[in-house]
Amino acid sequence: MDQNQWFQKKSYNANWNKNYSGQNSGGYSRGWENQRWDNGSYDSQNPKAKMIYVNDQIKAPTIMIIDDEKKNLWTFPRRVALEMAEQAWLDLVQMSYDPDKMQSTVRMTDYWKYMYQKWKEEKERKKQQKSREVKEIKLSYAIWDNDLALKLKKAEEFLTSWTSVKISIRLKWREKMYADKALEKIESAKEQLSKFGRAQYDTPKKEAQWYSIILFAK
Repeated sequence: MDQNQWFQKKSYNANWNKNYSGQNSGGYSRGWENQRWDNGSYDSQNPKAKMIYVNDQIKAPTIMIIDDEKKNLWTFPRRVALEMAEQAWLDLVQMSYDPDKMQSTVRMTDYWKYMYQKWKEEKERKKQQKSREVKEIKLSYAIWDNDLALKLKKAEEFLTSWTSVKISIRLKWREKMYADKALEKIESAKEQLSKFGRAQYDTPKKEAQWYSIILFAK
């Protein structure tokens, strides 16, 4: 999913609206409700999700602003900080809150670009985590083509979800005379999965009674 597709999926009303209701001291909001972020996905329903406060949701009387270059723009009264974000057509995203100082530290940025970047980082983190997992697919040197196709379909599912796959065949006792067939099956599996995974080594590895090869997701 590219950035434009992600923005379309998370489309929102970007018009600023000033709040005059009740005794509210004023402020600017882009009209969104409280947004939540959990496990790398946008989720407004998950009660366990970490709350992210933006713009008028930030209630601290003083606000320290950090820009996208991580430069400290100084500390401002809340109203002034909101006006600065409005004038720049950007958002204030709360990074932390100090209850002792009653001060929020925020990033002045485009909210959805910020969330898109967080989504990409979380996706990459999950990808790295998944790549360290290895699922084993056990074959037989005499496996039928239909059964092999089903096994490889499962391996393909693992690889497309960024999980590494170990293709293995065990030869017991007299079966060792069929080592060539076992190697052919593993090589065939490696070739059929080449679009989805790259092999750890060029030829299958022999370990005691086992022949195997590990494929890493591309």
